Amino acid sequence: MANKNSSGPLDEFTRRPSLRIVVWCPDLAAARRFYEDTLGCRLASSEADAVSFEFFGGRLRVQQGAGPAAQGMVSGVAEFGLDTGWEDWHRAVDHLNYIGVQYASPPTITGRGSPQEAAHFSIEDPGGNRLGFSASREPAKSEKQGA
Repeated sequence: MANKNSSGPLDEFTRRPSLRIVVWCPDLAAARRFYEDTLGCRLASSEADAVSFEFFGGRLRVQQGAGPAAQGMVSGVAEFGLDTGWEDWHRAVDHLNYIGVQYASPPTITGRGSPQEAAHFSIEDPGGNRLGFSASREPAKSEKQGA
């Protein structure tokens, strides 16, 4: 519980926490190829039933198995991914197009020419987990507006 003098959720921590995500995939070898080769993530650890990656400043653990959705449970995670810089987003699209990745939702730009101009696409890993990549043309403006 945050104290009343707190200015944000990180004030309670003695060191800055890092993001940790756990997803499931029935084929760990395919997941490892996807995260290492397609996205360029560094392998952090490997076990018989799981692999972990350094995921853009956080930690991603891929657990072997069908996952909550296949077991009739709701996972609560519709999509996870990155908010990138505008040019980085375009370079990612160029790279993914070059290596022939199938999109779950194709690269789309909305609000062209407006301060809210934004870009998004999503892909799925071998376990069907959806990764979204977004960018704002003018992130400083959208952050000031609370987006």
